Amino acid sequence: MTLPPVARAILREPLTQFLLIGLVLFAVASVARDLRRPVVRIDEAELHQLVAYWEAQAQRPPTADELQAMLRERIDEELLAREAVRLGLDREDLIIRRRLAQKMAFASEDLEPVPEPSEADLRAWYATHAVDHVAPATATFRHVFFSSDAEGAEVRARAALSLPRPAEAGQPFVLPLSYSGAAVRDIERDYGPAFSRQVETAPEGRWIGPVKSAYGWHILRVERRVLAAAMPFESVRSDLADAWKADRRIQANQVFIQKLRARYRVEVAGMAKPPAT
Repeated sequence: MTLPPVARAILREPLTQFLLIGLVLFAVASVARDLRRPVVRIDEAELHQLVAYWEAQAQRPPTADELQAMLRERIDEELLAREAVRLGLDREDLIIRRRLAQKMAFASEDLEPVPEPSEADLRAWYATHAVDHVAPATATFRHVFFSSDAEGAEVRARAALSLPRPAEAGQPFVLPLSYSGAAVRDIERDYGPAFSRQVETAPEGRWIGPVKSAYGWHILRVERRVLAAAMPFESVRSDLADAWKADRRIQANQVFIQKLRARYRVEVAGMAKPPAT
């Protein structure tokens, strides 16, 4: 294609050539700048996760518009988070720092997964942690209540012991008047140590009292007691495995922290030597 003489004359002008070179350089710089822009990528797995979360909440698949709105929200969230990190807004926030530390601790567990314990591991753990696997002492008993607000409650409680049917002499009570296989530690929590001691020591099959509690006076009849005893190995096998693996995770996390400490120099204002783990 042959250019007209006027066009050829314009192209030969230094100013025109300068403008053309400037336009080319601007275009090249724009392309290069666009290539250097950080990429926010929503991969297929995250897209499926967004859709699954929506379906769990709405009980139906999202429409095309709803999916677009979800994506816009997710992208905006990522952009704001990245900009906050770029500006250092995460550095002085205690909550964000703790959350990041928790996520890093969880990630370290994934890097070194804890193996399943062997039979020998479980039995060794059971032997060294027997106190953690004890069935509590329990009691089956009945009691009759006399409110401390009523005049002569203790006297009436004593008098009830002489009745043929003392259980009919009491007053209504907010807690149960009979218990079957109740843990003594729970009885102490609800009634106090003086009452629970009587539950543990009273002769079986006989009304005794009066016994004081935080609520008033009681007469008490213990039907049966079962002493605390070690739980059989097989009955706590799954608990043993969970406890063993939790302990190994703690140990692995401590090793991971020690490796991190070796990679960083820690300085604390006013301290010549920072605290060590």
